[in-house]
Amino acid sequence: MLCCLSLAGPVSANQSTAQADSLLRLLKVSRPDTNRVNLLIQLAWARTDDSPLSAISYGQRGRQLAHELRFPRGECRTLLMLGWAFLRSGNYPTAVQSMQAARRLAEQVNYRSGQVHADNGMGYAHLEQGSPRLALRYLFRAVRRAEALHDMPLLTPIPGNIGQAYLQLNKTDSARHYIEWGYRLDLQQQDWHSEIGDLALLGDVAMQSGQPQQARTYYRRCIERAQYRPISYALCQAWLGLARVASQQNQPTEALTYAQRALEASEQGGYARGILIASEALANQYEARGDTARAFAHLRRASQTNSRLFSLNRLVQVQALDFGEQLRRQERGDERRQQEAERRQNLLLGTLLLLLLGSGVGYLLINRQHLRREVALVQDRQQLERRYAAEIMQVEEKERRRVGADLHDGVGQLLCAAHMNLAALQQQLPLAEPQQQSLLATAVATIDESVREIRSISHGLAPVALLERGLAPAAQQLLSRLRYSDPGLAVRLHTVGLPVPGLSVAAQALVYRILQEAVQNVLRHAQATELTVQLLGTATDLTMMVEDNGLGFENITDGLGMHNIRLRARYLNAQLEFDSEPGHGTTLTLRVPLQTPPAAPAA
Repeated sequence: MLCCLSLAGPVSANQSTAQADSLLRLLKVSRPDTNRVNLLIQLAWARTDDSPLSAISYGQRGRQLAHELRFPRGECRTLLMLGWAFLRSGNYPTAVQSMQAARRLAEQVNYRSGQVHADNGMGYAHLEQGSPRLALRYLFRAVRRAEALHDMPLLTPIPGNIGQAYLQLNKTDSARHYIEWGYRLDLQQQDWHSEIGDLALLGDVAMQSGQPQQARTYYRRCIERAQYRPISYALCQAWLGLARVASQQNQPTEALTYAQRALEASEQGGYARGILIASEALANQYEARGDTARAFAHLRRASQTNSRLFSLNRLVQVQALDFGEQLRRQERGDERRQQEAERRQNLLLGTLLLLLLGSGVGYLLINRQHLRREVALVQDRQQLERRYAAEIMQVEEKERRRVGADLHDGVGQLLCAAHMNLAALQQQLPLAEPQQQSLLATAVATIDESVREIRSISHGLAPVALLERGLAPAAQQLLSRLRYSDPGLAVRLHTVGLPVPGLSVAAQALVYRILQEAVQNVLRHAQATELTVQLLGTATDLTMMVEDNGLGFENITDGLGMHNIRLRARYLNAQLEFDSEPGHGTTLTLRVPLQTPPAAPAA
């Protein structure tokens, strides 16, 4: 009903009075609840056209009761109704103010259809004030929201208002498109109220397009549909449209008759604005015919109607001021209540925070000793882990030295003796056959290679250069042996700032073992042609970088060698990083702080 009234006009005075009397009887026996709010809304709608002042009075009573009952949807509907009442009385600013208040309330309570009604009402109000572009903004928003709700009855009357806006902008093609769309919706939804208004608008479009015969057809269809229906606004517009068509076709008698019918329809419906327009049209018609007496009579009637409208507007303005003051008082009251609610909420939150703070402090005090014991246990466990790791590494280093010494002093000496004996036998034993000479020479070479291999293994297990000269010479010796074991690998060593004064022998031994493991990984897996090792010493740390140009890898697999590297780095409290991409080699970076753990495994 709210949207339909955007195109509909006043009801007939008799039907309006009868409906109002019936609603008044129900209102007298109603209780002050939501049903009374709905009755006041219906009563206000019934009196909107024939008595806007009464409609505004009923609407204000309904709005106040809905507000007291905390009935937001009822309050929103009363605000919408008040907007239409002020709109019918010609007080457009107050109508817009009421519609805006209704829309804000509809947004607060998520009353979506109320938002559509408010947008449509504000669009029509701006349309009546001659602001079609601003009206289109609200009307298109109403269309989008109605389509989102898939509510066809809600959407039905809006396209006709859009078409009327385009008609004011002299865009007849767009006007015809939207009004015809609205007319199709009218027929689908059987909305005769909106259908009659759209027929009148289609007649106006045809007139503006220079199609008087089509305009006449639309106007007559509008009049036929409005017969015996309380649509005095549409009847007045249709009869006046026919009068314009007749005047354009030089049919003064028909034009006079149509204007007289427009006046009669307006009088029957109590449509004061229609009486004013029809009286002016009749005055113009009689003046054109030279009947100045009748022209003056209708002008006087128009003047009287205009004065009556002016008086009505003054009364409506008083009501509007009272309505505006009520809204301001309500807003101030709502603001005070909101501030009081926020104050109570903040007080409650403060109390809860204090309780939580007190509980937290109590919890901390109760668990303080427990936390201290847990920290002490963690520290003890860490110390035990460090001692355990130090002992493991110490045992490992001792075992490496023992195995290296056994290999060097036992197996190595035996192989040296066997090499010497075979070499002496090769000199003393005359062998005539070349095959025999070749076999003996191969045996001597194999034993010689075994001696070198045993010596290399024993040096790796117990690096004498590390114990005697430090980390840099030991690394140089380790990389030098690679030139014999892998001639295709180019090896480079860069040292800066070595020896580092703050680095213990135990820490140097661990760094050396990490270097050994990294080099072995390069030899086994990288298929590299270049290997670069950098040892950089500063006042705070030692940095070792091992970089190759091998295959690289995407994900690190923690085998035994990688596990040993991580274990030694963790013991050194060092930062270990791997940077590798498939096909672009691998870089291992180890940063060892000079504050090393107290336990010291011997190298």
